[in-house]
Amino acid sequence: MWVSKNMASKAHDVTLISAKGSSVSERVGGGGGSMSSNLNIIETIEPSWEGKAAEEAHYLLYKELLEKEYGSGKGIVWDNTWHCFSYLSAKKFPKMKIIHTHHGIVEGQAGVVKQLQFPRWIGLSRLHAKYMSSILKIPVRYVHHGMPLPPIEETKNNNNNKNGGYLLSINRIVREKGIEDSIDLAVRTKNAIKIAGDDIHVSDLSYVQMIREKCQNSDGWAEYIGLVDNKTKIELIKKCKAVISCPKPTWIEAFGLYAVEANAYGKPVLALANGGLNDIVVNQTNGFLAKTTGDLQGYVDKVNECSPESCRGRVEKLFTDEIMSKNYLQIFEMIMEDNPAFRW
Repeated sequence: MWVSKNMASKAHDVTLISAKGSSVSERVGGGGGSMSSNLNIIETIEPSWEGKAAEEAHYLLYKELLEKEYGSGKGIVWDNTWHCFSYLSAKKFPKMKIIHTHHGIVEGQAGVVKQLQFPRWIGLSRLHAKYMSSILKIPVRYVHHGMPLPPIEETKNNNNNKNGGYLLSINRIVREKGIEDSIDLAVRTKNAIKIAGDDIHVSDLSYVQMIREKCQNSDGWAEYIGLVDNKTKIELIKKCKAVISCPKPTWIEAFGLYAVEANAYGKPVLALANGGLNDIVVNQTNGFLAKTTGDLQGYVDKVNECSPESCRGRVEKLFTDEIMSKNYLQIFEMIMEDNPAFRW
């Protein structure tokens, strides 16, 4: 949504196709802003976790528009879905200029991808792109995620809780996120920790229950919160001393937007060096990365070495919505010009 709004604000005609309600995006630091007249929003189905069937139903509702408006090669089709149904239309209309940004692991998309001469896949970080390229056997580039910066006052006026406060986990409550390891680290170092994150749209509720019980049995060190709205999440970030994440080594963290959100509010990140977190965190600047939880434990008392200004500065330099939009716009323009370097 952020890229769509930024593109439209620069006089580009944009059609955003989304599930019902998902196009209503609140800026992280405040209101969503007014919509440009050249941003056309089309909503299709109700949001669903039914996976491939839901995405197919979504695709069938915009398929005719997609092929009619973009089949001749006019404009760019930017696909952000999971199963890439729009690639079926691109196969049918070879002049269609299409790119796909993938937001996670690869699960059976290879068949669809290899139907096109130039699939033009994009990952969210260097290691995410490298991982997908190794699986799909095609070139994959990357564009970092970005987010609207909250007002600078939101960073300056934060309570400085680095020497007190709590550690904060704001990941989905799923096994690959290693939340139990974050809790164990906090307890070992005698730091309070709060566990917030989506515990509704998950595949394994037994893991959610295990994390709940682990918090209950932590002698008061760990507090389980679960799913929160955006406003509550921001308040939790503002009052923590650091955000912590211990993703499992068998999983690849495609990016780690929660780390950028923490930094945008001047808070450092403690994390295992996994996937996109390697692109985000620079030790002693906006947090600390380590290979193991044992090594990460040694950094807990050093978070005060990362100033709020250096944390926010990292986001301002690399991870704003404006920067993300600029990077995508360059790709779109080069593809429209049929630049040979952008045939991948």
